[in-house]
Amino acid sequence: MSRGPAPLRVVVLVATVVLAACIRHSTAPPAATPAPANAGVDETAPATPAVVTLAPAERHQTLEGFGAAVAWYQDKLVPNPPAGIYETIFPDLGLDILRLRNRFHRMVKQEDNNIAQDVEIVRRATAALGHPPKILMSSWSPPAGLKANHSEDCHDDKNCTLVRENGQFVYDKFGAYWHDALVYYASQGIVPDWISIENEPSFIPPSWEGCKFDPSETEHFPGYDKALTAVHAAVATLPKRPKILGPEVLGIHHGLVADYLKLMNLDLVDGIAHHLYEMGPDKIWDWKDPGPDSYVGPMQELAAVAKKPLWQTEFSTIDDGGALGGFEIASLIHHSFVTEGVVAWLYWDLVWVPSSGLVSIDGKTPRVRDQYYALKHFARFTDPGDVRVGASSDAPAVRASAFASPAGDRLAVIVINAGPAPADVRVDLGGFPAASSAVYRTVFRPGRSETWKELGGLPASRVVPLPGRSIATVVLRS
Repeated sequence: MSRGPAPLRVVVLVATVVLAACIRHSTAPPAATPAPANAGVDETAPATPAVVTLAPAERHQTLEGFGAAVAWYQDKLVPNPPAGIYETIFPDLGLDILRLRNRFHRMVKQEDNNIAQDVEIVRRATAALGHPPKILMSSWSPPAGLKANHSEDCHDDKNCTLVRENGQFVYDKFGAYWHDALVYYASQGIVPDWISIENEPSFIPPSWEGCKFDPSETEHFPGYDKALTAVHAAVATLPKRPKILGPEVLGIHHGLVADYLKLMNLDLVDGIAHHLYEMGPDKIWDWKDPGPDSYVGPMQELAAVAKKPLWQTEFSTIDDGGALGGFEIASLIHHSFVTEGVVAWLYWDLVWVPSSGLVSIDGKTPRVRDQYYALKHFARFTDPGDVRVGASSDAPAVRASAFASPAGDRLAVIVINAGPAPADVRVDLGGFPAASSAVYRTVFRPGRSETWKELGGLPASRVVPLPGRSIATVVLRS
């Protein structure tokens, strides 16, 4: 779940229990038995053989990219960032998409009007990458003047939604807010490629920005469908209309996305966006228990009803104790692309306070976390425009995905050993004429992981040794 600065986090974690009842696991069976986040691995077991077979001619979805958000804590990156941090979080990671929070016209928290911070972050990101990052802008809340509770923040208050005037929700003013915000951001040099009109419209936060929209208008809440129509009409007059993603609800279990899609005019959106936050009545996040494989059923269900490209626009391993979650992120990314068929995958917090985010920053000291390396294995050697191609495994614990460049001269193959025992994975190139190769591996051991180890080129045997709960990226070039 999106959340505000660290002082609010204790409240956030308690409050998530409240929405657990509506996001319990699907009844669909998982694809395989998941390894719990704290499961041990058998370091002494003999390696079992496995074969990953590539099928470069088998074409699937086209990649939009990988990304993360800088929505709070901009002061970690400007004006005096840690040395080398922009290289770490942009080109070294392989980040394509930067998600920003629409901070236009703050009325309660005036410091949020410092959009110059975002401008400087985008400028430095552009310098580090050698080109501008793609921008996704989401609104956590419209200005307080458009809210029934007269505040950008919610506090579990039922009126944390659009205000009414003359008995009607102010959809047109909501659309005008988006239009004016985009005009202002463009004047400052930020022109979003995509927007999401409301972050997590399906619930009311306990202590941070939000604005509740039901799928369609009810007695108490405005309809997301009508808000989408108003925003689309308002931004259609812009010189460069951003693409629109929605509904960006907080999870995919129990048909939550489908509930919104049924009533939306899908002609008004360019992609279907959602998050992956799920918790059951056991008060344990599903990424930990029952684990990433429990998402497979809901992903299959969503893929079956989606009529537009799918986006996973936010997830983080909340309640990870500062050490867990790297392996689980890798597994969720794999399932998102292979099972659901998403075109983009974004982590929540690119930089955050200690023990959170892809990179946590304590003062001027950054710490790159295991979650960063999980994302890097997919993002570093892929680019927007790449196509996911066929990759299959003959071992249940070994999962594979592969992405080909538009010219077909590069394949990035990502192989995960989800089991506790080691595996010797042979890569069958499927006819790809590899003239050169490179192999990078991360072995997830909370607090003592071996991260992004360069193993050299693919050996003549084409076998990559993968300990239990590890990931490797094999880069092939013709």
